[in-house]
Amino acid sequence: MAAARASAQVVDGVELVLFPGTEPLPHYGVTDPDDIAWLAERLTPHPYRCFDQPLRLDREAEVWKLPQTQIVCTSTLASRDPTRMSAAATAGRVWDVDTGHDLMITEPDIVAALLLRVAEA
Repeated sequence: MAAARASAQVVDGVELVLFPGTEPLPHYGVTDPDDIAWLAERLTPHPYRCFDQPLRLDREAEVWKLPQTQIVCTSTLASRDPTRMSAAATAGRVWDVDTGHDLMITEPDIVAALLLRVAEA
């Protein structure tokens, strides 16, 4: 992410990176030309602080009592927290979708069905 930060711009007081059209952006497993065109029309710069600003929760212990669900793409399994994945798997709340990072684009029907299962649980 250091390379992206080097090309950061401040817009309205927000440091933004990954400006579409200024650098090659990965499509994270999206290969269909129509999907890529659809994405290109909607891509926007990304706030850099999400990469280095810690998340602070007021009642973190209460949050961790909620059932954890993992809907993940196969390509990211190795980078997932094994403790969280194990707990979610034990509870039957892990689903692995064999696609790239943007699974909501490449496999929308599967993602929608899984989200409905999570909502029903």
